[in-house]
Amino acid sequence: MPDAPRLLIPAGTRFGYHEGPPWRRRELSLVRADQDILIGPGLHLLVAPNGSGKTTLLRTLAGLLPCLQGGARMDGCVHYFADELRADPELKARTFFRSWFHGAALDQAFALATSLRLDLNRPVAQLSRGNRQKLLLILAEVKAAFAGGGLLLMDEPLTGLDAETREQVIALWAASAATTVRLVILHELESVRSADTLLSIHGGLLRHVRERTGGSWMDSYKSLQA
Repeated sequence: MPDAPRLLIPAGTRFGYHEGPPWRRRELSLVRADQDILIGPGLHLLVAPNGSGKTTLLRTLAGLLPCLQGGARMDGCVHYFADELRADPELKARTFFRSWFHGAALDQAFALATSLRLDLNRPVAQLSRGNRQKLLLILAEVKAAFAGGGLLLMDEPLTGLDAETREQVIALWAASAATTVRLVILHELESVRSADTLLSIHGGLLRHVRERTGGSWMDSYKSLQA
């Protein structure tokens, strides 16, 4: 049986990017871990103010950017999902899934589309923001299911969804919590009542809370930002 997926960010790892022309590049450090951070299967929320480096952190963990110092270790298949779907606007949702999946995986994608009330025959350009998010969410769930779990790095996946759909998605996450690491950027903390840990960025430092302080994860977040 394969080992459970996990993510380790060692103390001293720094995230950011370089800016400026090649002859005068300068390093812009956004996030630093001053302690080892280890997360395993389950739902892990990444919540921090705009511009603090959340997306840069996720893109670095996905291998799209290099670490400025050190490096993270990820055990398991890694999938990164940005905050907005980028696809041919004339592409229909049904064709979108057929380009990714076949057989049982395609059947599961169609079943999830029905459950989440996604019109498979509507072109991407005609979908609302919430329905485009459903495309990404279904893609993520099917990939995770047929990879036996892994690590899903997701940037604001609940944005644009109505309350009922959010509840459905969170239930889907809970169903595969034992095999999948989900590191999810969120702004609406009130929409998630059950999570395993919370990560935040304050003053450029990456913080990690394993237990809720107060009555909610919002209370935990406020304590990290104090």
